[in-house]
Parts: sequence; structure tokens; C-alpha cells
Amino acid sequence: MRIPRTSGRRTLLGTLLCTLSLVACGPAPETEPTADTPMGTEKQPVVYGTDNRTDVYAHANATLRARAQQSTVALMNPSDFNATNPNNVTFNASTLRSAYNLCTSERFLDDLTPAFCSGTLIDDDLVLTAGHCITSASACSSTRFVFNFYRTAAGTMQTVTTADIFSCQAIVARQQATVGGRNLDFAIVRLDRPATPRFTPAPIRAGNAALAVATNVTVIGSGSGIPFKIDSGGAVRDARSGTLDYFVATTDTFGGNSGSGVYENSGYTVAGILVRGETDYKTNGSCSVVNTCTETGCRGEDITYVRPAIDDYCAVATSTRLCAGYPPPPTPVTFTFTATNTNSANQNTVNRNVTLAAGQTLKFGTCTVPGSSGTGDTYLRLYNGTTQAASNDDACGTLSYASFTATTAGTYQIRAGCYSNGSCSGTVSYTIQ
Repeated sequence: MRIPRTSGRRTLLGTLLCTLSLVACGPAPETEPTADTPMGTEKQPVVYGTDNRTDVYAHANATLRARAQQSTVALMNPSDFNATNPNNVTFNASTLRSAYNLCTSERFLDDLTPAFCSGTLIDDDLVLTAGHCITSASACSSTRFVFNFYRTAAGTMQTVTTADIFSCQAIVARQQATVGGRNLDFAIVRLDRPATPRFTPAPIRAGNAALAVATNVTVIGSGSGIPFKIDSGGAVRDARSGTLDYFVATTDTFGGNSGSGVYENSGYTVAGILVRGETDYKTNGSCSVVNTCTETGCRGEDITYVRPAIDDYCAVATSTRLCAGYPPPPTPVTFTFTATNTNSANQNTVNRNVTLAAGQTLKFGTCTVPGSSGTGDTYLRLYNGTTQAASNDDACGTLSYASFTATTAGTYQIRAGCYSNGSCSGTVSYTIQ
């Protein structure tokens, strides 16, 4: 599975953080797996054994077909489609064959490649995807979520209308970092309007137990940017039960599958989010072919467990469908600021004192926490006396978010400023739990 393509405002996930800007010319090249990956860092084939990808109409399982038809979205730029006829949206993209110079022996050659990531509807107006797919408020505002992007028969696409295309209102929960020893990559975004009842949220796997090794799993999404494919031939290789951050499985996944929902096959609930993987294609003479691997070979694909995303969401928001059993989130406290020449929040900052007991967690930001906002490149720091306890610059593009758990009780100080010596302003929102 390769990391998805980007436009000018999107960045390619390297080791986990986005570091390399690309032009919109198809899903981006694969990078090496992260140092946190437990099974090696060498590039390897991406298809394990038989290529199990199946068009939606051709898949034998009715429940999985329904998940594709009712719960799956393709993430696209507005320039990736033409909505001049609102009742028949068309797509602006190269064919798979052209995008990757594929040999005539390869599958799905005539499929168009407009999607850069995938996602799953998990509540009336919430989509679950990878954190590296939606990196900032500006990325949110320029992303479109497209339902019905699948084939109904060989050579025939389901009609997509403007009613099937949604905008991103806000990032509600997001992580793309190693936090507390857990390597996490997820985002939950709020759509501009409810997708129900026309579409149906996929159920989330209950509990927080590790998936057993050899558990069969299914991925549904737009690998290499093409119309939704169902791959129900994967199996868990490494559950990472000690960290419960991600698991490793033998899914046949490609660039554009980032953010795809990964289902356990016993109840078809969402168990994870596809986030990292191997090189998709290799050169074969004058053209390219899909990399292949034995079912027991290579290192597998990395899939973030779904529970950390739901935990983060329910810590700041409520949902009857997702948050049953969770305590109600705390009411955020806010303060506004305008600053300039702060030397990255080291001088001329706007400050707010907060009292923390040992074990309490402070979440503060100009993004992520409800009620937060910012203009310009904000920079936040947290101090305990003269000692810095936490800081953040660009958790959400140019906006900032940090979480800190106090080991000792005391009065801490949030300091709001701007990157370097620039000017910025915003609303810092924080909660204490």
C-alpha cells in the first residue's frame, strides 16, 4: 500500500510525518516504513499471494457490498471531478494504465484514478480516515468526500450526483504521531451535512482487545485512486497487543487505500484504518506490474486500531452511536489572543494559568479542541514554573494542539504566540480531565 498522492496543499507521509510536497499527478510514490514498524523496513511487494481485489458488484458477500455502497467514501480535490451536470458527475483523472504506465497484463487498466485517500462513514455526519490524509483546516476545507464511487457492472459506474458529494466542515479528532509509545495515524472529520439516511454508517468494533493473529480482515477503498475495491483476503500477522496502536496484516492495498476502513470478517465491524504499506508497482521492461509476494512473505500492511480514534473523539464530543459508556466530555474553556514578534512563543505571548492535579490531562490548541481557531502560524507552549512541559507548532497545518498529563500538581501556564517573529491570532481552547 503506497501513501496517497497529494496536491499542492497536501504532503506525503514519509516516516509518519508529512514532509514532501507533490503535484497532483496520481497517487504518490511509496516511502520506507517507519522505525516503529516491527517487521523490517525494506521495501517489499504489496499483493500477498492471490490479488483478492474485487469490484463491488462482483463480490459474493452482501454485507461487504453494502459497506462499500453505503459507508465508503473517496477523498478527492474539487478539481478531480466535473459537477456541471449535478445529476451525472464525471471525473477528471488518468486511467490506471496511464497513471502508472502499467503493462497490458495488469488488472483494472481502464479505471480512472481521481481519489487520493479513502474513508468510512461512522456516524450521521462523521467520516473516519487517516490523519495524514487530512492534515490541517485548509486541507479539510478543500477536500471532498464522494460516495457511490464504484462499478455496478463491468465497464459501468454507479451514477454519482452532487447529492453524493460532501465537504469537510471540521476536523474533530486527529493524530499523526507517536504518543505515549503508540504510533497513531487517524482523523475523524465532520461533514458539511448529515449523510444519513441516504447512506448508512458502518458499525465500529466493540472493545479494545487486540485482534488475534490470523484473524481474517477486509479492506474497502480506492487503492491507486480507482473506484472502490473490496479485498477480503487479508489476515492479521502481528496484533501488537502490547501497544494496541496498529496491527499488521496481509491486505492487497495500494496508494489511495490510506484511510480505508478495515473490517474484521466475523461481524464486519470497522477494526482499523489502513495507514502504511509497501511499494505498489515495479518495472517490468518498458512498463510496470503489481508487486507480488507470498502470503507468508514480506512485512505486511499497517492498520491503525480504530479504538484510539473513537477514544479521542468521545473525549471532546458526543455521539449516541459512538460514545455509549463514555463519560461526557468536559466543557472547553477559551481565551483569545493576538500576538506578534513572539520568537516562536518565547516572548510577547498571551498567557493563561491553569491548575492541574497529578494525573489530570490538559488538552489545549488553536485546533482540534472544540471552540478553537486561529489565523496565521500559531505556536503554543505550556510551562510549569520555568520548566517547559509541552509545546506544539503545526499539529494541524499552521495551527497548534498539544496534550499533557501532569505528574505533579501545580499551576501551569499556557503561552500563546506565533511561529518565528510573525503575527497571528486566534482562540485557544482547553479542557482538563
